[in-house]
Amino acid sequence: SAPDNQTQKNQLSTPAIRRILIIDLDVHQGNGNAVLFQEEERVKTFSMQCKANYFSKKEQSDLDIELPVGCRDETYLSTLRFWLKNIENYPFDEDGRSDEVKSNTQKKPFDIIFFQAGVDIHKDDRLGRLSISTGGISRRNQIVFEFAHRMKSPLVICMGGGYPRDEWDPILKAHTNVYWEAHQFLSSLSKGR
Repeated sequence: SAPDNQTQKNQLSTPAIRRILIIDLDVHQGNGNAVLFQEEERVKTFSMQCKANYFSKKEQSDLDIELPVGCRDETYLSTLRFWLKNIENYPFDEDGRSDEVKSNTQKKPFDIIFFQAGVDIHKDDRLGRLSISTGGISRRNQIVFEFAHRMKSPLVICMGGGYPRDEWDPILKAHTNVYWEAHQFLSSLSKGR
């Protein structure tokens, strides 16, 4: 999936935006972003998807993680934590700056992060083929919010997939929760000041 690619491309022409991370957690591979930014070194694409759920040609993201059909909360969340920690610790600045300058910027290798917050990973999703609970999706959201906060990078949340079987409530609530939980996270930060 490719959330608002033109906005992402426009961000690159802004001088303050040198490096972008796209975290695509929709159940399908972020193949649109992978293709759009394959020649753009300033954009890093990370897609975590179901390995048996490609509705179009698979492309090469900077980091593609495939999950098994039926994957549950524990595996999904530990995999997400592992790869975000690797992204967080990766020395992206290899431009000849001194080690002192690098250590001061280590925690902000990205000037902006886009979060493709698909909820088609939900166990009640008609097309997803993963088995992530409502609570698991909430924990996923929290992990991404905390990651962006640690990285000191602004986070843009883009709505992703979510397809009801019969009942709309679980999917609509999961979509709504992404934004409500972002509001709660930001509120907790401002209270902690």
